[in-house]
Amino acid sequence: MIEFELGDISIKISEEVFEIMKSFIQDKNHKPEAGGILIGHYLEDNNYSITDVSSPSELDKSSRFNFVRSKKNAQKVINKIFKDSKGKKIYLGEWHTHPEDFPTPSGLDKKSILEQIRGNFLNSEVIFMLIIGRKGLYISYVDKTGIKTEKNINFEEIIYNK
Repeated sequence: MIEFELGDISIKISEEVFEIMKSFIQDKNHKPEAGGILIGHYLEDNNYSITDVSSPSELDKSSRFNFVRSKKNAQKVINKIFKDSKGKKIYLGEWHTHPEDFPTPSGLDKKSILEQIRGNFLNSEVIFMLIIGRKGLYISYVDKTGIKTEKNINFEEIIYNK
């Protein structure tokens, strides 16, 4: 388990889920951006746990510097996991890769995550945006008022808690 503190919010990500996202790192010039959705639990007291992620599908559109997730495919994944977990696992945000060492969100990334929380009925007041770079990641949490605490973290600084 990896744990990140984002202001007054704590987010845990399973090692398995983190390794899935890292498997799409754009470490070669031919690799396109990749991404998907974050799914997990609201635990209590501003604690969240990411237990599942979707991987890119053939319905997504991607290039070296762009990724557009298929809404249809993502909704299928969310519905299945929600049903299989008897409503315990919910949509908690978005992840994707960037072809840079330490990623920063583009204007489109910020606009998209805000559209997600403002334009959809969600089971959480907060969602997360996670961008995987070549040497580190960017993570933030978002509520209806905007993007809140943002952090850049070097992969070398990440400690796996057992």
